[in-house]
Amino acid sequence: MRLFIDSSVALVASLSATGASRVIFDFAGAQGWKLFVSPWVLREVRDNLASKPPGFTRGWLALRPKVIVEEDELTFDWPLVFDVAKDRPVLCTALACADVLLTLDRRDFQTLLGETVYGLRIETPGKFLRTERAAGRIL
Repeated sequence: MRLFIDSSVALVASLSATGASRVIFDFAGAQGWKLFVSPWVLREVRDNLASKPPGFTRGWLALRPKVIVEEDELTFDWPLVFDVAKDRPVLCTALACADVLLTLDRRDFQTLLGETVYGLRIETPGKFLRTERAAGRIL
């Protein structure tokens, strides 16, 4: 399964060794999940980590090798109603390369959380893990 990691998930995984965001990174290899980010997401992570203590940056540097960088997609071929201009590249890139977009950004993705957009599931890491566990797909 291909998972697109929003910057909010990457940051929380970097800041805490526990919780659903970190579990996504920790389980990815054993589950066969491929974790994707984009240059847009990497830039958001870098900008947000700049205001955090150095330990948080070390946390991200340990997780960074687990992700595949996919080029940013700024547009989408089909009609797409998504008002949040700053996160449109996140949604478009996830649509281009992933099965699931994982985000904790409840403000910008509030109308899409728990929904499917052109086959792309948009979920929080916790919801994703609960769904996978209920379906018997987590080892």
